[in-house]
Amino acid sequence: MSRVEALHLNHVLQTVGTLESVILRSFGPEGGQVLFTRDTGQVMLTRCGSRILTALRLEHPVARMVVECAWKHSAKTGDGAKTFILLLASLLRSIQTTAFKECHRSRTFISREGAVTATARRLADDLMTFALQTLGHLIRLEVVPNGHCLVLEDCTGKAQDSAGTDTLQKLLASFFHTRVGRIHCEFVADLLCKMLSNWKVKNAKGDHFSLQFLSDSFAVLHTPVSGFPLSCSRLIEGLVIHRDFATPYRRTDQPVKAVVFTTCLHQKMLSTEYVLQLTGQMHLSKEGSLVRFGALAESTVERVFATLEELGVKFILSAVKQSEAVLTLAAQRGMSVVECVSDDELNLFAQISKTKPVSDYQTIQSEHVATLEFCRPVLLGAHRFVYLVISLILQSKLHNIPEGVSKVHS
Repeated sequence: MSRVEALHLNHVLQTVGTLESVILRSFGPEGGQVLFTRDTGQVMLTRCGSRILTALRLEHPVARMVVECAWKHSAKTGDGAKTFILLLASLLRSIQTTAFKECHRSRTFISREGAVTATARRLADDLMTFALQTLGHLIRLEVVPNGHCLVLEDCTGKAQDSAGTDTLQKLLASFFHTRVGRIHCEFVADLLCKMLSNWKVKNAKGDHFSLQFLSDSFAVLHTPVSGFPLSCSRLIEGLVIHRDFATPYRRTDQPVKAVVFTTCLHQKMLSTEYVLQLTGQMHLSKEGSLVRFGALAESTVERVFATLEELGVKFILSAVKQSEAVLTLAAQRGMSVVECVSDDELNLFAQISKTKPVSDYQTIQSEHVATLEFCRPVLLGAHRFVYLVISLILQSKLHNIPEGVSKVHS
């Protein structure tokens, strides 16, 4: 049977203290960035706590366990990797100091080391009991109601004065102070406050649904732009599709009807997944059968476009790449096509417009058609994207943040 060795408090504190010394270099408003050089020669410059901890090569099992706990905490809450290490080190020092003071009062143990270990263990158990039984109740009773009211009032525009908005902006500014520096923290906090205040959804699911929706969709609503500083970031109304037009864009001042396709409209003629059987009493040649198959596929595409014209569709979003025949027909009929749109963007488009993507092109109905106020190309940095605004029934506004090359790490 393998021998189990108990961890001494001094050894644990020494290990956590080493991690604390690494984190302290980048903690707080005056904290700097940490430079890592890997074996491959790649250099990483960051002040993000979770990235710093995960970049360390640790062999000590206690250090690896502490880093894993900090990473899980940061992944669940979105922040707090540095604070986790600093609070843990502070708690361990407090336990050690208190244990040394109380060991003199104990007469149960013969050795001083045994008394210190037992006292430290008791204090750790008391802290665990407090965290499991009391701390959660205090947070739910004293912290959550105040923070919940602050966020809902300030983010949904229900506050009667600007005091709540100023409080939220200061809170965000202090959060971004350690991430983008003192020069840009006020700017980024003000930008985020504007985004939250401009998002107003009134539905049965309540205001908390709006905040959760923004949190889940932020990756789609955020557009990094290379070559520009962070101060050039702007908040624009609408949605930016991170693809360009596959067909010539035709400008119009009228509302545009759009539809989303998840499949290819043109049937593949010869593919490794299909077998073409050549049969019939007319003794058709292989070439004749292929021609008839191609004609059938083209007539199907023409019927699809005829249906789209009846519904007034002028804008097509496609999850896959369409054939040249589809693009040609779309251009001839004055329709704009955007191919290879990501699933996240299509899901957000369908959720906002309250429409359904078309999976079977033979059953296109009005429920698949969305109405856009406009759609046009937009040049952000060196890339051209598609910029559109959806006509919403709900009293809400969707905003997109084109951001400079500097990025915010939470």
